[in-house]
Amino acid sequence: MNASRVAAVVVGVEVNGLGILRSLALGDVPLIAADADPRQPAMRTRHGRKLGLRALTGSELVEDLLALARSLDQRPVLFLTRDDTVATVSAHRETLAQHYRFQLPPPAITTALNTKAGFQALAQQGNFPVPPGVHVTGEADLPELAALPYPCALKPGERNAAYDRQFAKAYRIDSFTEAKDLCRRILPVMPDLLVQQWIEGGDDAIYFVLQYHPGGGRSPLSFTGRKIRSWPACIGVAARCGPAPEMAAELEPLTTRFFQSCQLEGWAAMEYKRDARDGRFVMIEPSAGRSEMLGEIAVLNGVNLPLAAYHWLIGEEPPPPTTRPRTLWRRDWLADTAAAHAQPEIGLWSPADAPVMDGFWRRDDPLPALYAYPQRALGAVWRRLAGRS
Repeated sequence: MNASRVAAVVVGVEVNGLGILRSLALGDVPLIAADADPRQPAMRTRHGRKLGLRALTGSELVEDLLALARSLDQRPVLFLTRDDTVATVSAHRETLAQHYRFQLPPPAITTALNTKAGFQALAQQGNFPVPPGVHVTGEADLPELAALPYPCALKPGERNAAYDRQFAKAYRIDSFTEAKDLCRRILPVMPDLLVQQWIEGGDDAIYFVLQYHPGGGRSPLSFTGRKIRSWPACIGVAARCGPAPEMAAELEPLTTRFFQSCQLEGWAAMEYKRDARDGRFVMIEPSAGRSEMLGEIAVLNGVNLPLAAYHWLIGEEPPPPTTRPRTLWRRDWLADTAAAHAQPEIGLWSPADAPVMDGFWRRDDPLPALYAYPQRALGAVWRRLAGRS
């Protein structure tokens, strides 16, 4: 590691953190990859010094980060990849800011943007386009569900291990009765639910804007993309995506206006869905304080958001975006294949001749894929066999 340059510490090295490491390596940034599971496939990357953490949240994370900072000659740049890690860093920002360079929104805004109900309230206050919804925290809120237009989507306000063990990331529900019954099942485990009008359209009707807001009166750096397909279909995260520059003029100013209304500095992203009935865009979900899992799509298409953030945080101007051939990104080969088989009619907008870059596999950095894919393939076979028994 080049001791003369400021290091970047990436906390949480799954496919999201792996993309950040590869993006920063393009600028010869000294790297430290830190995770609580040093044996996971993404930690096999050739990029960066590897550091095992005791946890990715809570006091143990804070203690480990402080110990790391004390071992370095210069105050490093901190990159986060998970909402729960953002929550910990936000809660201890005054202490950590003495040892790390990072930007976060004000504490109350950080909390609000990383919960479904908090975002819904902020968007409605600013008259931003969001689907009508009801925040459910207990039995007393259930009658309000009757006023919603169905079908609806039900999502946890935030996710935790207990919720993930028993329930899906999201549900489509077709009636008031179904919504009420499902809420009653989930509330003992997660007493923070958002039931929102379902916006018609396939997974390829989902667009996103990725941004970094440097503050100080400077404009954010932005990238606009579009999902090609998701896995699990309809309720999962991106399995494949591509650039959507044709929508930048509409979506980027709207995204900037929303986050500036929140006094946000640092990382931000907004997911939109285009309603198949009238073509209108509605805001679906933001993130703040961390990079997005699919963030490498921007780098592959000439907008290196992590490297720009690094330069801004060390007091330098970043290199300008470059023009590159349109390139697609997929989370991993298995998820993308499953999504294509489940919904072969989805994602036909993407150019057939565009190269596709895999979230794990790179010819010059093969080990993450060589460790990830055999494990995932065996897991898929085991789940299929267990389902038949």
